[in-house]
Amino acid sequence: MKMKNYYIYILITIMALLPACNDDFLERPPLDTLTNENFWQSETHLVSAANALYSAMNGKDVLNVFESMGEMAPWAITTAYRTIGGGNYATDITQVNNIWVRAYYNIGRCNYFLNNYQRAVKVSDKIRERYAAEAYFFRAFDYWMLTSLFGDVPYITKELNVHSPDVYRSRDPRQAVIDSITSDLERTYQNLPEFIAPASAEFGRISQGAALTLLSRIYLYNEKWSQAADAARRAMNLGYSLYTTGDTQNDYRNLFNFTGRASRVSANRETILAYVYNFDLGTDARTSHNLSRELWVPNDYSRFTPTKRMIETWLTADGKIWDPTSVNKYEEVFENRDPRMKQSLLPPNTPWEGRKDGNPNNTDNTLFTYPKLSNDKDGCMTYSGYYIYKYVEPTKVGRVGQDDNDIIFFRYAEVLLNYVEAREQMGSITQATLDSTINQLRNRVGMTPLTLSNIPSGSNLRAEIRRERTVELFFEGHRYLDLIRWREAEVLGEDLLGVNRRWLDPNKLPPNILETLKWKNVNGERYLVIEEGRNFNPAKHYLLSLPFTQMQRNPNLRPNNPGWD
Repeated sequence: MKMKNYYIYILITIMALLPACNDDFLERPPLDTLTNENFWQSETHLVSAANALYSAMNGKDVLNVFESMGEMAPWAITTAYRTIGGGNYATDITQVNNIWVRAYYNIGRCNYFLNNYQRAVKVSDKIRERYAAEAYFFRAFDYWMLTSLFGDVPYITKELNVHSPDVYRSRDPRQAVIDSITSDLERTYQNLPEFIAPASAEFGRISQGAALTLLSRIYLYNEKWSQAADAARRAMNLGYSLYTTGDTQNDYRNLFNFTGRASRVSANRETILAYVYNFDLGTDARTSHNLSRELWVPNDYSRFTPTKRMIETWLTADGKIWDPTSVNKYEEVFENRDPRMKQSLLPPNTPWEGRKDGNPNNTDNTLFTYPKLSNDKDGCMTYSGYYIYKYVEPTKVGRVGQDDNDIIFFRYAEVLLNYVEAREQMGSITQATLDSTINQLRNRVGMTPLTLSNIPSGSNLRAEIRRERTVELFFEGHRYLDLIRWREAEVLGEDLLGVNRRWLDPNKLPPNILETLKWKNVNGERYLVIEEGRNFNPAKHYLLSLPFTQMQRNPNLRPNNPGWD
């Protein structure tokens, strides 16, 4: 989002956290500085206050947290978030408390805005209500996340100070919170612009499309199938479309790099909401991240680790379940597969910027030929045998912290997937439904369509809809919460595994390196071990523990979620 005023941003942040002032004469505000009393005077003030709310969009952090908590592409070296996903954590772990604190910090700023914005009497009702709708959006987003992770949570809509009774509020039922935030969104989303054009000055702000996508997500996560389908359908009528140039081998990948980034490419009408970075701005204004380098870091290990489970999720190109026993070579893993696989993971003989690969016979450092399985600080190592290709902008791999491709929060593909999943749960799937949703995604990459008469052997329609969501939204922060809501999260307790040893050619690797690694036997095949000893107890881990620090401060939060005390 391009409209930022640093000093006003700081003011709003401070005012949102301060206790309420009294009316003492000596505390009258100065007339020549911005204070809570004289701030809400102009549209500039209102917009600046709304801009401060956008810090709730965590940018790349959504990948750091939710991908690490999942099992398809977690952080390579064990982190706290990977530990949380694997079930081996205690109530006092800092990162769970951080999730809670950050969410309520953001909610507090939304409440501050919503309790004050109408004081901007010189601003038209239309403008005031537009920015109020943004605040309702952000508040709903944080409560959706809190309820998804913790279940029942305190529902607070007032400004708080140290004397506020709500500081010690008990938890409200999850369903009551969901009903409130969906009501807010349904009531206010039409005050937002219907569609914010890509590559426009306002791209990155909240639109009706973003609000309806969030609505469909909230309804879907809370098994309100008809409402989810309806919200998705309304979003489908707003002018969005899948990004495609007809290049089936590259369009999907290009959506996430410089070629297709919606903040600068007007042809991308798929991205509904993204965190927009811009390294080209002046020193004081530039924003950037480090994702491309983290994925192919030239002198260390790749930070994210695609796993055996993800490798086996992609179908064959003709829509059949892939059989790993049919493969004899590493290169063959990528052959005759769903085209999104090669656009999500790095296939051999692809240009890359990760310096030396694992093949000592490869004299071309600009070409990837084989995975690097040891960290010798001279090239990008992988702990699983695979590298992520999606989101990599090769020109930024060699530059620390200068990546500025968009990080996507909502895109039209999710709307289609929300819609088809809700329709299937309602029992109202037709071939036309599949053609207007899943098969649009498959057509973009030139893959065989899904038909009601040709479900892959050994599967069913619901499983294939979930598979489609997993592969289309791979590495976009959805997987952990999808497993939770589908009640399929027991897989999080399984060992994390990587490449099959049988597929690796010792002649393409340094001598004896395979003997230094740990392998696990699965159905007669040996797979590289990433992590063992994970634990997911379905009686306990479908909800996170309430943070120990918060229960100490507010005993009324208890009892803790089942299994944690």
